[in-house]
Amino acid sequence: MKYIFVCNTAGDTLSKINLKDYSVESLPLELGEKPVGPHGIDYYNGNIITTNNYSNSISIFSLMANKEIKNIHVGAHPNDVKVFKDKAYVLCGESNSLVVVDLNKESMICEVFLGARAFPHSIEIYPEKDIAYISNMEGHSITVIDCLKNRAIDNIKAPEYPTKILLSKDKKKLYLCESYLGMDIDGYISVISTDSNEIVKRIKVGGSPVDIFEEDERLYITNFSEGYLSIVDLKKEREIKKIFVGGMPRGIIKYKEDIFIGNNMNGKVIKLNLKERIIKTITVGKEPNAMILVDYPQKTVD
Repeated sequence: MKYIFVCNTAGDTLSKINLKDYSVESLPLELGEKPVGPHGIDYYNGNIITTNNYSNSISIFSLMANKEIKNIHVGAHPNDVKVFKDKAYVLCGESNSLVVVDLNKESMICEVFLGARAFPHSIEIYPEKDIAYISNMEGHSITVIDCLKNRAIDNIKAPEYPTKILLSKDKKKLYLCESYLGMDIDGYISVISTDSNEIVKRIKVGGSPVDIFEEDERLYITNFSEGYLSIVDLKKEREIKKIFVGGMPRGIIKYKEDIFIGNNMNGKVIKLNLKERIIKTITVGKEPNAMILVDYPQKTVD
């Protein structure tokens, strides 16, 4: 059984969407301080882990128990999290740092400073190389982290306000959303070589791209400020289609012929069927943000 879990930042809840019948269960996050503000999400060993913007913590939500089982303080304004070798790599925006947490001992291992005014926003891990890539939204850069030594080993200059970073399926490239947030210009997707750590291509998309999904030589990008979905053909290296979905599209997941997009403005997830061109709305919580697809209770795609 497959489900999509959605972080509702203003609702202090997760929404659990059943992909068989599209029913929704609201799951409260109650163990930490209030408000919570779940923002980033990952899967780990039968659990969902969220970063909580407002309570400065991460929550561990058990899929088997169907409830939050732990809340761990990590630092100011955590934005995103990825788990690697039983450790949570957490980005704390206001302290401009990466916090590494031992999930077995539930304690902090170390904190890596990423630079003044970095405001780290998104993290991706290349497990075979023991490397993490961090997009620093206000630092206009990508920090490369050695996960064995927990230290920065490179810094890649990026264009304005990079948001989501994603490792390609073949692991030869990184895709980076150049959002240009607050500017009245279109954003781009930077394509970065994982061998050279250099930008090798920039592909123009829409206004304020903030999330990205890759499948079958295509990228699907949400453009937050203009309400459009961009579809990029990776072989042609260009945007081939834009679809108006409305609102403020945020998190995105593709499953079979359906694309699921969180509308941050109105507490809905949009289900867009690409084959039949049918749009359905699913009511979730306030300010839906990051999402994850779970093959219950084990396999995930984010």
